[in-house]
Amino acid sequence: MEQEGPWETMRAEQENGELLSEDERMEASKEFREEEPQGSVKEARSEKCSDRFLHCLSQVPCGSLIAWIILLVGLGGLTGGLLIGAQKTRDMLDNDQFLWFMEYTLIGVVVSMFVIGTLLLCVGHVSTEPTSRHMFQTTKKNMCAQGLNVFLMVFCYLLGFSWIVASVVLAVPVYLLSLLYFADFTVTKNGVDTKCIYLVHYGLDKQDFCGADFQNFEREGKQLIISYIAALASSILIAISLIHYMIVISANLANLRNSRIATLNAYDDEMANSKLVADTTM
Repeated sequence: MEQEGPWETMRAEQENGELLSEDERMEASKEFREEEPQGSVKEARSEKCSDRFLHCLSQVPCGSLIAWIILLVGLGGLTGGLLIGAQKTRDMLDNDQFLWFMEYTLIGVVVSMFVIGTLLLCVGHVSTEPTSRHMFQTTKKNMCAQGLNVFLMVFCYLLGFSWIVASVVLAVPVYLLSLLYFADFTVTKNGVDTKCIYLVHYGLDKQDFCGADFQNFEREGKQLIISYIAALASSILIAISLIHYMIVISANLANLRNSRIATLNAYDDEMANSKLVADTTM
């Protein structure tokens, strides 16, 4: 036969009209706690922690955060590649004024893109569910949020197109320096075959490097191409991050529209229910 627990005993005694003393009640509750399996308590705590973790994770705009990280990586690679590439290009051409504007332009571009990327991250955070339900709970706020996201989408589209053009421009020095690996620069000069390169044929200054100068130029050019390849890859990463931002903004815009439609439907249902109650009362 199964042994009755403390609660069954207490219930049976109460049904028979017998009351337990305070000490007996404390002892019965203590025995019940000892007999209760600990696995269920741990399981409930783990579920509570997991629920809190998922709730905190739902507040993080993962799409915008990934795009922002890609943007930072691209800006870092672009800064290092162009700074090193511009300095080595001046040393290779022996011209201190070549690409004199590169540092100033690079500072402005990097700072501007960092500010724009951070702004897009903040807007993506407040426009992502469930944050948007608390930030834009009214119809007017929802419309303002939709207008802001549409403006940022158009801005990202134009900015992404600009970075694609910048990537094409950065591909030009990579192509020119890659000719040092594939092209044959052998020319006949005074009846002697030698290797020469005339920079005027490539849209640069009227300089030529022949013989030993060409060998130094070729060696420095092969080292320089790595910097421009890094700058080109970084520019492509920035363009990809802007495309990622556009995808995130499109998803947030769709969620905002769905939230507005749900709000309007709920308002219509509330009006219909109030009218029905009024008619019934009359």
